[in-house]
Amino acid sequence: MNDMRKADISRFRYFLRDNRGSFTVESTFVLPIVVLTVFMILMLCMYFYQSAMLVQASAITSERAAYSWNNRYKDARTGSFEQDRTEELYWRLTEGQLLSAVFSGLGGDAAAETIRIPGEAGGSLTATKMANAAKELPAGMDGTMTSKRGLLHPITSVLYTPLKLAPIQRLAGDRMGGSQYSTVVEPTEFIRNIELIRYYAGKFKADKAVPNSEKGGAAVAMTPENAGAQLSKKTKKK
Repeated sequence: MNDMRKADISRFRYFLRDNRGSFTVESTFVLPIVVLTVFMILMLCMYFYQSAMLVQASAITSERAAYSWNNRYKDARTGSFEQDRTEELYWRLTEGQLLSAVFSGLGGDAAAETIRIPGEAGGSLTATKMANAAKELPAGMDGTMTSKRGLLHPITSVLYTPLKLAPIQRLAGDRMGGSQYSTVVEPTEFIRNIELIRYYAGKFKADKAVPNSEKGGAAVAMTPENAGAQLSKKTKKK
């Protein structure tokens, strides 16, 4: 009996020392983890790639709108336009909402407009320019474009695309988005706006310094909140 027990113990020790088949056993545990990790890394790479494409497309769309903002007839990609196709002389004062934008810096409401892209042009000059810049969006992308007038004039594009990566959909949802903005740069117009603000800021301060009893007439007082609207109406009447 003791000899049989010793033989069993000896065989068990030999089994423990035998390395044959150990690689197969270890691979059974390790290989699924390695494959799953590689698969998840590939999914994340594809997700970040799509996100980068959205950000790039929104940046290009905003830059095209800002670059061609001073003329609706410009080609959004090249900036070229026919010789006689230009904006009217005072388009900034009327359709461009310049006055509302300038006086927003003194306490009035900012002039902002948002459209859906691609496809929605709307009736205003601002909407038309943004829609022109978004004509060549890649297929499958849509979103919004916003023009917000002020001392600075940013054009913001927010784009979305369907997310078709099933493992990531449970965490990130069915759609993914990206946004970028570009600022309309017109140095001469910026200097003119600053001077206009300085002029009317002095007028407002001088008007507040005069008592109401000494002001003649019953006309509506011009304030930073309504100055843009009042001046725009006068310009359109002329």
